[in-house]
Amino acid sequence: MNIVISHTSEKPMYEQIEEGIRKAIYDGEFKNGDALPSVRQLAKDLNVSAITTKRAYIDLEHEGFVYTVSGKGTFVRLDKLSQLQDNRLLDALDKLRTCADECKKAGAEKDKLIEIIENVYNDD
Repeated sequence: MNIVISHTSEKPMYEQIEEGIRKAIYDGEFKNGDALPSVRQLAKDLNVSAITTKRAYIDLEHEGFVYTVSGKGTFVRLDKLSQLQDNRLLDALDKLRTCADECKKAGAEKDKLIEIIENVYNDD
């Protein structure tokens, strides 16, 4: 798992950690039940406080990505991954609708928007 933290970003460091772990989970870097680094180890690796890392782990646990066993550590939970991916898609589509509406109000042509979306998909 490779998480890059930007100390100059407007996004809080705990959110950057959460995004990095989510990405690793979505990209298949973990199997169900795989252990994440300890709070202290990840904090040391990323050069952030343990409180920051703990906040990220707590948020990920509330979202259903991980679970914690007291005294053992934090582990990846993939049994709900398809539900989490569905929620992610719904959120992305909602953002796309909002963005498309803003583009329409700004006078953007529909063909231009479709071209941009096709370019995004073709970049893969």
